[in-house]
Amino acid sequence: MIHKKALKTHNILYLIGLLLLAIVFRAYGVWAHPAVPNGDAEDYHGLATRLIEGRGYVNAAGQPTAWRPPAYPIFLAGVYKIAGVSVQRATIVQVLLGGLTVVMLTALGAMILGWPRALIAGTIAAVYPAFVWLPRLLLSENLSLFLLLLSLGAIILYLRTARMVWIVVFGVLCALNTLVRGANLFFPIAVTFGLVILQRRDSRQLTAPLLAMAVAFIVTLLPWAIRNYHVYQQPISIATQDGLTLYGSYWPPKKNDRLIWGTLPGYEDPAIRAALETGDEVLASQYLNQVTAQRLREDPAIFLRLIPSKFASLLVPLDWEIFAHAPGTTRSLNIGYLFILLPALLGFIAMLRERVKYQWLLWIVWGLVLIQSILFYGSPRFRLPAELIAILPAAAGVSIIREFLK
Repeated sequence: MIHKKALKTHNILYLIGLLLLAIVFRAYGVWAHPAVPNGDAEDYHGLATRLIEGRGYVNAAGQPTAWRPPAYPIFLAGVYKIAGVSVQRATIVQVLLGGLTVVMLTALGAMILGWPRALIAGTIAAVYPAFVWLPRLLLSENLSLFLLLLSLGAIILYLRTARMVWIVVFGVLCALNTLVRGANLFFPIAVTFGLVILQRRDSRQLTAPLLAMAVAFIVTLLPWAIRNYHVYQQPISIATQDGLTLYGSYWPPKKNDRLIWGTLPGYEDPAIRAALETGDEVLASQYLNQVTAQRLREDPAIFLRLIPSKFASLLVPLDWEIFAHAPGTTRSLNIGYLFILLPALLGFIAMLRERVKYQWLLWIVWGLVLIQSILFYGSPRFRLPAELIAILPAAAGVSIIREFLK
C-alpha cells in the first residue's frame, strides 16, 4: 500500500512536471510565432500603455472610456510596470499564466475526478493547441480562463467544507472575472440557481452564504462602477460595448454574402455610422441597443434564422482567431478539438453513470457558452471556456479507453 505522504509528493512532482511541459510548449508558440497586436489586442495594449504613462483609463483620443472592462488592461499595465512596455515580455508572463492554468485545471480535476484522471487532463491541457497558441496574443481569455478555474475551485471548496470564506472568495473571483470579460457576469448567477435547486430543501441555510457572495461580488465591482458614474453621470457597472456587441450579434459584417461572426460591423454599416456620430460611447451604445430592439420587434424570426449559422461558427473544428496560421492562410484545423470530442462524450456519459459530485458546475460552463452563442454568436475564442472544461470529461474518457484496451 502506497503511503499517503508519498502519494502526495508524487502528485506535487507531477504538477511541477505538467507546469514545465505547459510552459515549454507555450514558450515555443510565443518565440516561434510572435504576433503584432491588432484589433482587440491592440486596444488592450493601448489602454495598458496609457495607464502606465499616467494618463488614466482613456482611449486613443485621450478621453475617459469604459468601452472595455478594465481588469485585463490593468493586468497588462502591471506587467508593463514591472517588466517595461513590451508585448514580448507580456506574452512571456502569459506563458507562465498558461502554465498555472494547466496546474489549476489539474487540481480542479483532482477535486472532481480524482488524481489519476486529473493528471491525464493536465497532460492534455499542457499540449492542447488552442491553449498553446493563446499566450502569444494579448487577449483577455488568458486571464479569464485562469480566474474561471479558480472560481470553480472556490465554490467546490465551499460545497465540501461549508466554510463562508470560500463562497466569499468565489464572489470576489467572479467579480474580477466579470471585470475581465463582461459575459462572465452570468456564471455566478447560474451557480446561484444551481445551489438553490440542489439545496431547495434547506434553502434557509443558503441565505447567509448567498448574501455574503453577493456582497463580495458587488463590493469588488463598486470602485469601477463609481468611477464610471463620476465620468458619465449614469450607472455603468461593466462596459459600454454592449450596444455594439448586441447589434453585431444580429447584423454582423458579410463577406461574399456570408456572415462573419467574431468581427464586429464597422463604419460601412449605416447604424454603426449613426451611433459613432453621437460622439459619446454611452449614447452610441444606447442607440445601437434601441436599433437592435426595434429591428427584432419588426422581424423577430431573424433570431431563429441566425441560430444555425451561430452554432456552425461555434462548433466548426476550425480556428481563425488564435492559431498561428500557415503563410497565405486565414484558418487552421483545430486538431485538439477533434481529438477530445469522442473521449469527452464517453467521459461525460461515464460521469453521469458514476454520479460524479460537482459535475453540474461543468455543465454550467458548457450551458453558458451555448446560451451565449444563441443570444450573441459563437467563435473559437468564445468556445475556449467550453474547450478547457471539456478536457476533464475527455480525461475520464481516455482513462476508460485505456482500461478497456488493457
